[in-house]
Amino acid sequence: MGINDDTDVDFFLLLDNILAEQVHNLPSCPVLKDFQETVERRSVDSLLFLLEDGSREVLQMSVGLLFYTLRKNITEAVDPSPPAEKARKLILYASHDTTLIPLMVALGTFDRKWPPYAADVTLELYQHQQSKEWFVRMSYHGEERVVKGCRAGLCPLQEFLQVLSQYSVSPEEYNSLCSQMDGNQQTDS
Repeated sequence: MGINDDTDVDFFLLLDNILAEQVHNLPSCPVLKDFQETVERRSVDSLLFLLEDGSREVLQMSVGLLFYTLRKNITEAVDPSPPAEKARKLILYASHDTTLIPLMVALGTFDRKWPPYAADVTLELYQHQQSKEWFVRMSYHGEERVVKGCRAGLCPLQEFLQVLSQYSVSPEEYNSLCSQMDGNQQTDS
């Protein structure tokens, strides 16, 4: 790429620029275009390094509050109380690519490729008409994914909630974990 060995490179910024230029049909630097795969690979490797290759505590800090909210909303949708209260039919969350990656790492569905612009994760809740058993299906960018701990794309609700519970943290737990990690950084310095 023509960058000196002693020069710091922000691969996230480079990749963000490359992808934004492509999506908005802006002229781009031909050199960067030639190195797009390398920049993407380095960005993925850097983010996985920051996530400590799936460290539970780091993933809890990244997606723990989201998983807590997902568990709460799914549980309320399955068993709304009081009975007269109608569960919401659709809940939307918005995030950045740097949030989608830890989410997919935690769910065991990350394919080591940077999410494309406007990528989406869809979680669908289904109830079997006869058995009344609940299931969750996850898809990423329109393709069904099998969540780790689940046997198939249509995952029994309890298995899916178990996966979420590994990383789910309440706001109080998050604050406590954040304080612990902040204390660790201060003693490491």
